[in-house]
Amino acid sequence: MPKYYMLIFLIFPLFITPLATDAAFVQQDTTSTDSTLVNQFLGLFQESDLDQIPEIKRSRRQQVDALLKSILEEPGKLQFSGVATASLQAPLENETIWKGVGSFDIFAFVSFGPSALLFFDLEAGGGGGPDLLIPNVSVLNADAGGGDGKGENLTVLEAWTEFKMLKDIFTVTFGKLDLTNYFDNNLHANDETSQFISGVFVNNPVLPVGVNSPGIRFRTTFVNRFYVQYGHFMANPQEENLMKNHLKLLETGIKLLPESGWEANLRVFAHEQPLAGDSRGFGISFDQLIANHFTIFGRYGANSNELAEWLGIKNAWSGGIGFRQFVLNRELKVGLAYAETETTAYEHPEQLAEFYFSTQLNQWVFISPHLQWLKTTQVGEDEHFLAGLRINLSY
Repeated sequence: MPKYYMLIFLIFPLFITPLATDAAFVQQDTTSTDSTLVNQFLGLFQESDLDQIPEIKRSRRQQVDALLKSILEEPGKLQFSGVATASLQAPLENETIWKGVGSFDIFAFVSFGPSALLFFDLEAGGGGGPDLLIPNVSVLNADAGGGDGKGENLTVLEAWTEFKMLKDIFTVTFGKLDLTNYFDNNLHANDETSQFISGVFVNNPVLPVGVNSPGIRFRTTFVNRFYVQYGHFMANPQEENLMKNHLKLLETGIKLLPESGWEANLRVFAHEQPLAGDSRGFGISFDQLIANHFTIFGRYGANSNELAEWLGIKNAWSGGIGFRQFVLNRELKVGLAYAETETTAYEHPEQLAEFYFSTQLNQWVFISPHLQWLKTTQVGEDEHFLAGLRINLSY
């Protein structure tokens, strides 16, 4: 019974918070007419601009993309931004054990003219999350720093240079890259710091990716609707020969009704893993915004038999729905998703469902309770229910 009281304790304040009076937050600046991207993002969501900034640009990855685009207009100026996330999760079982995860990113970026960027992401993290308690392939906390019992790390997560040519029609990015920032994107399920916390809803599990590694990406865009991109990355960052064993990815996609209340995206990708005998796999992803408030998304992916044996994942699919609205100038967001992942070790797929409710405390802080249901494929394992709370701070 105490575990249910804990749930009430976590969730009840979130419904009271939006009703609190915060004069500094609701005050409208009617005299400001500067709506440039620089001021919108570096000023971090001024109250008068809040409704005009899409949710996609408040996630960690998309916030960076928008900032980088705006920084091109101020060459030679080194600027900083960042995001911090803290979460608590616990299996609702006989003995409740709370696991904590924290991460902190500092982004540094500078442009060298209108078509060249230099970017660094310094990340610190700690905590292994509930995945240390419950073995699974879906990943119960994608923000966890590792599986060593502590998950502590301090690393340069990314460091790359990007060049754009022919009015952004052609882009080249090279350096230390996180390839999931470019491949298998999804508007509504792609960021563990502001959307679903489960790894299976951040990226497709069939992708044979490990840690960030040196690589290069080429992308070309046609009429701002179609794109094709290709990535070449070191499959093993510890490899002494830089020109040996490269993970290859190819993706194409189409965008319909961009920057509207009905934006839709469809993506198809394929990958080849040299460490598994150049075996291959593929995936597909879509997302749809409906009337600017409702969202739906889906993913599917499969690997060849050889790659499945190497990675342990045969195929996976996921889908979900969401809703977003502003109440008293505060963002309220709800998400519900379900996934199945089929492994090579067991006959039945692993199943995972997640529900979260996100509310905005002020300009910088978002808080969300998360409920997860997991049914693993291991023989004799029972279902697992987990409760969690996440705080996200963007600045």
